[in-house]
Amino acid sequence: MMNLAHDLDRRIAYGVVGGTFAGLLFLLANMWYADGQGLPAVAPLYDISTIFYFSDKPDPQPINAAVGLVMHLTLAAAFGAMLAVLAPLVRGAARLAGLGAAFGLALYIVNFQILGRLVFEWFQVGPNQTFEVFAHVGYGLLVIPFVMRFAAASSRSPATA
Repeated sequence: MMNLAHDLDRRIAYGVVGGTFAGLLFLLANMWYADGQGLPAVAPLYDISTIFYFSDKPDPQPINAAVGLVMHLTLAAAFGAMLAVLAPLVRGAARLAGLGAAFGLALYIVNFQILGRLVFEWFQVGPNQTFEVFAHVGYGLLVIPFVMRFAAASSRSPATA
């Protein structure tokens, strides 16, 4: 039986660092995309601030860019920690990468398709959904190198691999 509590504090720490790193790259990609669409580069931060305020649409005030940044980094760190907690459930790098991609896709589904429809309706109108799918899957994959050490050891020996 697997002990998921083993190394939990280390896994969470690595997940927080990996999640924050991946979240920053994710945010940069969103800012680049917004700029390419003729929007201010900080538009994604305004979007994310709606989560904090539970507002219907972004309010492009400078303080909301800061609120959006703090909200985004907090969520990215928390989601990275969640992925790190799950890492021992899979064996090997390929399965862990699959878990990361599935985790990112699940984040997209929960954030945009469930919460976005029920609570944060702006997330159905504002951001490009196809771009968000790829960005969320990319986020999950970018966290994986930080939690790779915590995946269960592969059961296959080098001679049979």
